[in-house]
Amino acid sequence: MTDRSPDIFGEMRTECADETMELGSRLARSLNPGDVVLLSGELGAGKTVLAKGIAAGLGIDVALVNSPSFTLMNVYKGSLQMVHLDLYRIDDLEQAEQAGLLDSFASNGIVVIEWPERLGDFCSMMPHFRVEIVIVGPASRLIRISNNDRKG
Repeated sequence: MTDRSPDIFGEMRTECADETMELGSRLARSLNPGDVVLLSGELGAGKTVLAKGIAAGLGIDVALVNSPSFTLMNVYKGSLQMVHLDLYRIDDLEQAEQAGLLDSFASNGIVVIEWPERLGDFCSMMPHFRVEIVIVGPASRLIRISNNDRKG
């Protein structure tokens, strides 16, 4: 079981994409099989960059990781499997369910979701990590990471 290091939680500022990726890699070291990571932020905030960092932390080649906006879901193999969902083109929970995307929550790997707001309250009912990314400058981001661990 991975140590849920408290130094990853809270509010941090990154000044470039590489720093955002490194933060994602650090977050990956706090993840266990079955964990869900919700990535929120406006277009261009760096959700996919952070997802690439998580992938790197799981031993996945980041060159393979891209935004699954048009495919909706990509699956990558590393030390843990990473299921990467991009719900930008999904309107609501029903549409996600019809597309079979909710089946990914049964994964023994890590589920990373961009645009989780599209699922309404669905994600708030399960343990998850929430990552909020705010653009504060051309390359600067304010990133808040919290853990809603309903397991215990």
